[in-house]
Amino acid sequence: MSILLPDYENCSINVIHSIASACGMLPFHKTHPFVDALLQKKKYWNIILMLFDGMGVDLIEKTLPEDAFLRKHMAHRLSAVFPSTTTCATTAIECGQMPCEHAWLGWTLRFEQIGKSVDVYTNQDADNGTQAADYHVGDRFIPRDFIYPHINDAGQYRATSVSAFGHIRIKKLPELFENTLALAMDDQNRFIYTYWHEPDSTMHRHGCHHSKSIAQLVDINDRVEKLAHQLPEDSLLLLTADHGLIDADIRYLEDYPDLMKMLRWDATMELRALSFHVKEEYISLFPSVFQQHFGSHFMLLPHEDFIEQFLGPGKCRSDVHQFVGDYVAISLDDMTLMNHRPNFLQIGHHAGLTAQEMLVPLIVVEK
Repeated sequence: MSILLPDYENCSINVIHSIASACGMLPFHKTHPFVDALLQKKKYWNIILMLFDGMGVDLIEKTLPEDAFLRKHMAHRLSAVFPSTTTCATTAIECGQMPCEHAWLGWTLRFEQIGKSVDVYTNQDADNGTQAADYHVGDRFIPRDFIYPHINDAGQYRATSVSAFGHIRIKKLPELFENTLALAMDDQNRFIYTYWHEPDSTMHRHGCHHSKSIAQLVDINDRVEKLAHQLPEDSLLLLTADHGLIDADIRYLEDYPDLMKMLRWDATMELRALSFHVKEEYISLFPSVFQQHFGSHFMLLPHEDFIEQFLGPGKCRSDVHQFVGDYVAISLDDMTLMNHRPNFLQIGHHAGLTAQEMLVPLIVVEK
């Protein structure tokens, strides 16, 4: 099974900085040469970036016919950021920041300020599912600096997001396309970013190449093709994903009491990129015991090595160190580690280093 390391000169962060630069903003990270060339052809009236969660290259190429709209317009392959997960990747795009800079590294992060492991998007206590605090823990302790006001301040384009959490909030997929088209048809230059949670949600539940997952992708393909025909001239439509997925072989850490006794609390971050906070007396012993159980299936790194090698260039937030913990284990194949047996088992997973998870498309439609 092939693995891919993150490439921070060929990822969504470079794409968003190319777009921001074309919108008049001074980029603070490297732009993407391929996207720069597209944007230098003309001043587009609309620049639209649509992200579909989990829509990796592997899914597109294995499930859509060669003449499908998305496959015909796949112009480039990008690296996912790392960890290859929605929390990290969408924050990287919407803020234009490296993972080390924004610190939203994974689904579950340990906040020393409140002594809890928190599912940062949902603001839930990871141990019991209750509300973690009477405020949003992530927004309070690791506030995000979104790129939209910086583009607006440059004065050339109006930046707007369309998603369940965006400037324009939607609940159903048709609403996403309706609002995107309405924005593109108005009388000012627009940068429009959209996010939709499929096909990721279905792939988690049913697997990467289940008929229901394929149906989600086909629906997206057909709706994007329709939108492309409806957009006004001088629009540039770009599509990408935050990561791909892989069907997982689940193991449970609770079945390894010799490892669990070494931890200060359950592993955090992601199921395929796990952060271990180890009791002081076991710091030196932990790597050998972990390798004994999981050997070639995982890459185990001390926290400094992980930060340096995987979280991108830039000034590292101090929070990153507490979130990363003492060691990080990264899956190199389909093996995935959960702390405990869940009530509901998911099949598709992500956040590892396989090519299925790390390779995402850049789909280009010029009008």
